[in-house]
Amino acid sequence: MSIHPRISVSNISTWKWSVAQDAAFLKAIGVGAIGLMSRKLDPDPEGAIAALQDAGLVVTQIAAAGLDKRLIAPADADGSPALRSLKPTIDIAAKLGCGCYFTAGTTPSRMPTDEAFDLLVAAVPPVKAYADQQGVPLSLEHSNVGLRDNGFVNTLRDAFEFAERTGLGVDVEIQNCWVERRLPEMIRDNISRVTLVQVSDYRVGETPRMNRRVLGDGDIPLEWLLGLLLDAGYKGYFEIETLGPAIEEEGYESSLKRSIAWLDERLTKWGV
Repeated sequence: MSIHPRISVSNISTWKWSVAQDAAFLKAIGVGAIGLMSRKLDPDPEGAIAALQDAGLVVTQIAAAGLDKRLIAPADADGSPALRSLKPTIDIAAKLGCGCYFTAGTTPSRMPTDEAFDLLVAAVPPVKAYADQQGVPLSLEHSNVGLRDNGFVNTLRDAFEFAERTGLGVDVEIQNCWVERRLPEMIRDNISRVTLVQVSDYRVGETPRMNRRVLGDGDIPLEWLLGLLLDAGYKGYFEIETLGPAIEEEGYESSLKRSIAWLDERLTKWGV
């Protein structure tokens, strides 16, 4: 069985499985790439990494853990809090030969977003310098506004501004940006900053917090959005990232196979 080579699957989509189970499943169905959640490496990081390597999977990126920490905290006697928070994941990414991405983290109560944004920009240089030293591309993922506890950069427009000011990349999470205006111009003007595209669907009327649908089962204009990215010149992976009650009810195998089939059919038809 051969799946389109630009399809990847984030293993947040199989949250209750081990990394070894993830690797065996993806290898069996012909998917060649995986996105990794660093929290799923516990309690045996070396064993998990070995399972990925044995399966021959490309790791697209690894998501940083510790997102409950304040990356915007000022430097202290021990150096940069942002670097301390992200360094362990950057080190794993260096071993795997992949990129590392993170969300903006939390803010003190009642802090305006403009202030937090500027503090995050100021916190990046030591983190970027270390990641560059390790050969690890670093990216920001814009968070769903319903996940303010994980990140305060909640629009794609702000994520691109952050990338412009820091030199980092942007992971485009479709569920978190599909409602924004002027997406064609925004994507066209910033396509060089896009490091990964995370694809899921969403049914309007349901809670947006950790609640996604199989591709094609929701209301997002996915074909239009994927077309915008491809027409703008995006050449990277499309990473399926599904989770939530509907996914748990259907089961990981069925829901992922249906999402993969939906995306594979379109990428193959479009000849990309």
